[in-house]
Amino acid sequence: MAASNKAIKLNRYNLNGNKKKTGINLWRCFFNGIEKTSGAESMFFIEVELLNPGLSPDEALLGFKPRITIKEDDLQYALAGTSSAQNIKSENIVQPSYVVLRAGKMGLAPKQVCAYYPLKELKLTLKPFSLLIGNKLFTDDKLSGFINIQETEHKKHPEYLCDSGYVTWNLNYEIIKDFCDGYKNKSDKWFPYGIKTAFTGSINFDGEEYLVEPRKCYGYMDRYWGKSFPEEWFHISSSNLSSIISGKNLFDSSFSIQGNFDNKVSFMGIFEGSEIMFCANSRKRSYSTVWSCSQTPESDTKSENRLHWAVSINNKNWVIDVDLYCRIDELYDRKLELPEGERKILNVVQGGTGVGEIKLFKRVKKTLEQIEYAKITKAVCEFGHIEPGEL
Repeated sequence: MAASNKAIKLNRYNLNGNKKKTGINLWRCFFNGIEKTSGAESMFFIEVELLNPGLSPDEALLGFKPRITIKEDDLQYALAGTSSAQNIKSENIVQPSYVVLRAGKMGLAPKQVCAYYPLKELKLTLKPFSLLIGNKLFTDDKLSGFINIQETEHKKHPEYLCDSGYVTWNLNYEIIKDFCDGYKNKSDKWFPYGIKTAFTGSINFDGEEYLVEPRKCYGYMDRYWGKSFPEEWFHISSSNLSSIISGKNLFDSSFSIQGNFDNKVSFMGIFEGSEIMFCANSRKRSYSTVWSCSQTPESDTKSENRLHWAVSINNKNWVIDVDLYCRIDELYDRKLELPEGERKILNVVQGGTGVGEIKLFKRVKKTLEQIEYAKITKAVCEFGHIEPGEL
C-alpha cells in the first residue's frame, strides 16, 4: 500500500509564502538497524527541520552562537571600571533562521550529529517531492547523505547542540500506512505521515555499519509544522507489537501518540486492519485522556531506574491503556531551538528502546470487550518541556 494522494500532498505542504519567515517545518523518520558484524540492534532517527528559514535566507543564524557586540570605546569603559561599563551589552541574541539535518542513534551511548544551512542552499521541488541540501537528499521514497562533526569542530561550536561523530545513510522507503489526521488548528498541524513505513538500505554510525530491512526496521515517519512547539512534548510510537492473547506477531499493527495539544494527546493507530483515531482538535467531550511520564521509584529494584510513559484514553466506544518503560541510561537529552528565539529551547528526553503493553477494549452496551492485549518493544518514547536555554 502506497501513501494516499492526500498524505503526499500534505507532506509537501507549508513550504512557501510568509510561513517561511516564522515557525517550524519538521519531518521525522525513525527506523531500526542491525549491526552487520555483531547482529546488535539500534534505533535511529533522521530529521529535516526548517526553522524561520526566510528570516535570514543567505546566512544560517544559530541562536546560541556567541555574537559579541562590545565596541572599542565600550572596552575602554570596562577597563576603566566606570559606571557606564555596567550598561554594556556584551552579546547580541538573535532569532534563529536555518535549515538543519539531524541524524541520531538511540539506546546505549546515544548521540546525534547536525548540519546547518541557510535557505538559499536548499533546492526544493514539489512534484515530485525532492529536498536537496548539500550532500543530503530527501524525496518521496529515498533518504541519503552524510554528516561529519569532528571533535575540534564540536568544541569550537557548542551552538550546534549536538555531538561529534560521523554518520552516512542510504535508504529507500515505502509508506505502508499513513494517517492524514492527528492534530490541527489555524497554525499548527501534526500527523503520522508514515505510521508504518518500510525502510531498506544501510546507515553507518561512527564506523559501525547497520543494515536496515523492511521486516525488522519498525519504521515510522511523522510531520509537524507550526508557530512553535507545544509547551509540553509527549510522544510514543511503535510498530513492533505481538499479541499476548494469541502469541502472534501483529505485523499489520502500529500506533502513535502525540501531545500535548489543548491539554489532550492524539492517538492514531491501526490494529490488524482496524483504524482507531482520537484527534486532540475534536470537540472537547468526544474523549478523555490521562497521560504522564515519571521516574520509577528507586526502591523498586526491578525497575532498573527507568522512566514510565502511561496513557489512558476512553470514549463511548473505546478504552485504551498504554504503559511503556525506558531505561534512563538509554535516554538522550536533546535541545531544540524555538522559533521565537531568546535562546528558548524544547528540552526533550528521547529513547528508542521502550518496552511495555497496550490494552484495547471496546464498549459493548455496559460491558468492556477486550479486543487486544499486546506486548510492545523498540518503541520510541519522548517527553519534554519548553524552558529558557543556557549555553
